[in-house]
Parts: sequence; structure tokens; C-alpha cells
Amino acid sequence: MLPEDKSADLGALVDEMNNPHFWWFQDPNRRAGRTIAASLGAEGSIAWDIYLFYAGDAEWKDGLPQPRGWVHQLDDPWADPARHKHGDQLEPELAKLLQEVAIG
Repeated sequence: MLPEDKSADLGALVDEMNNPHFWWFQDPNRRAGRTIAASLGAEGSIAWDIYLFYAGDAEWKDGLPQPRGWVHQLDDPWADPARHKHGDQLEPELAKLLQEVAIG
């Protein structure tokens, strides 16, 4: 997303956060970010630094299902400020959302 982002950095993150429930990929054309932003009601924007949590039975058909929960680290005006988490707030919020998805 940023000029200083490198493929090597992604590899290090994948190794650090190895989990079969996480999907990692690089999208230099930002197609995923545009699609995700549109699914959250922000057509024409780009979602990045965003964490999406989907129910296990979510159906991925013609478009993205609504996430069960999400948080972000964006300064963009379209992104709900109540979902903005960073620093010490981020990890507990991610754990909470992960627990909610696991419970169903």
C-alpha cells in the first residue's frame, strides 16, 4: 500500500503469524482493498490495515459477505472511528473478535 512496502516484509509477517485461519497475499493493484471498502459501504475507497472476521458459515459467492466484526488502523474518513484500534487497544480487540467468531 505504501511505497516502502516490500514483498520481503510480507514473508516475515507470514512466518511470524503462521495460522491456517489467516490468508495472506499481496495485491499491488489494490483490487482486494477496493472490494473490501465497497463491501463496508465505502465505494471508491481502499481498505488496508484492516482486520475482518467472518463467521465460519459465511458464504463467499458473488460478493463479499458482511464481516461479523472488523477493526482498522485507518485515518480515512469513511472508516468508522469506533472501530479504529491501535497500540495497546488492538490486540485485545482482535482477541475479542476472534473469540466471538469461534463461539459462533
